[in-house]
Amino acid sequence: MEISSHRILKNAFLALSAFGVWSLPSSLSAIASNSRNAINARYEGLAGVNLGLGGSPIDVALNPANLSLTKGKKVEFGLGGTYATVKFQDRFLDDDPNSNYSNSKTRSSAGPAPYLALKLPVTDSIDYGFAAFVYGGVNGAAEKIDRNTPNGESVNQWAGVNLPGALGAGRRIQETSENRGVFIKAVNGLSVKLGNLSIGGSLEVNYARQTRSIKYYDASGSFEIPGQGVSYESRSNALALSGILGLNYRFSDWFRVGYSYQTRTSFPFDGTYTFNQNDPNYYRSTGVSYQFNLPEKHGLGFAFGPENLKVGIDFVYSNYVTYLKNIHQHLGDSWYPSPQGKTANVIGHLNYRDQWAALIGLEHKITPEWTYRLGYSYNSPIVSPNAANGAQGIVLTFNQVVAAGFSYLTGPWSFDFGFSYFLPGKSLEGGKGTDWALTHAINGPNEKNFVGYSYNVQAINSIGINFGATRSFD
Repeated sequence: MEISSHRILKNAFLALSAFGVWSLPSSLSAIASNSRNAINARYEGLAGVNLGLGGSPIDVALNPANLSLTKGKKVEFGLGGTYATVKFQDRFLDDDPNSNYSNSKTRSSAGPAPYLALKLPVTDSIDYGFAAFVYGGVNGAAEKIDRNTPNGESVNQWAGVNLPGALGAGRRIQETSENRGVFIKAVNGLSVKLGNLSIGGSLEVNYARQTRSIKYYDASGSFEIPGQGVSYESRSNALALSGILGLNYRFSDWFRVGYSYQTRTSFPFDGTYTFNQNDPNYYRSTGVSYQFNLPEKHGLGFAFGPENLKVGIDFVYSNYVTYLKNIHQHLGDSWYPSPQGKTANVIGHLNYRDQWAALIGLEHKITPEWTYRLGYSYNSPIVSPNAANGAQGIVLTFNQVVAAGFSYLTGPWSFDFGFSYFLPGKSLEGGKGTDWALTHAINGPNEKNFVGYSYNVQAINSIGINFGATRSFD
């Protein structure tokens, strides 16, 4: 394969982008982007260990210095997927028994993550890499949960409708909140080998899309209440540049150290808000200015042992607090309904924590054809009680991962499989002052009952499966 094949890779990336956007309305869950570095099948089986280990074309997107560890020309491609289940519960207790309600919803989601990577030698000491892949997504939702009207009035008063009987005179409605997004990368990078030291750098082009909506239904959940609800959609061409710097130093044939720095990624999520104001034939739309940041990441990795029996240990730090404590949206018009009235300045209090992760993986080549892998990672929790909400992204509440995988080598081909299992997370009790509590602890017009409202989210299970293949051309 020659570098002139970039036309083929360009078409492949366009197809990958189309696949990622097409899969958005189905169910993209949070695919490893908040807790692991596993993109391909090999690193999936190691629970994400890669920084000191290296040796795959996908290194261009993780630690580009490790491209020097992959000999010759190689193409790698595959498909990963995550299946996860999350449980949401809440309860409202008030002096007025007609206001009381409780919910218990369990929701499952699955998301595909295809990838393609290429590694080419340029000179004896310089290597080039390219990769395109779906690296993350969000599919958080709380569907048709019972609640009281957002201002505590009767349904007819709040919505300006004329529902019969208790449906209109009562305050009970149902609500569906959805938060969806997809993130895709195309990466070009180089590594330069200087004796035992390799230095690498990559430029990343990021594509992302995000949508959010809130819909309200009558108490039976049979039809959507006209003239209510809010929806947001980012523009379709949200592109952002970012980069990776990497190092790898070989102290001996038995010991290597790698370091990687991932810059922040700032997405221009400008888009449109739509508000349905009490008349099904009258919809208001306004523009929104919104910058969304994914955090910087520092990673330090070690690889021990001979080539047929390697142990890798990685430590990763991501500074979420700097970029995702609060998010700010500025609307063109003051139409956003908040507890304090309609506003043009919307602040989301995410309150994410910084994350530390420790990962360990074993890779053992037992015959010339077969290699097996084992891995474990622990990730400190990103979501605190003050960050929980009913439409939480699924993987955000998982902290421990165990993994296994294998490869089979035949001729120029290597066929790889990786499996990871996220250990069930603890139930996370939501704080009393969160955005979610503020908008759900309603017991009357301009009245809140924070003591009477409680909620929790729990990640019940999640698995990741990854199939891949690598073709050598030397």
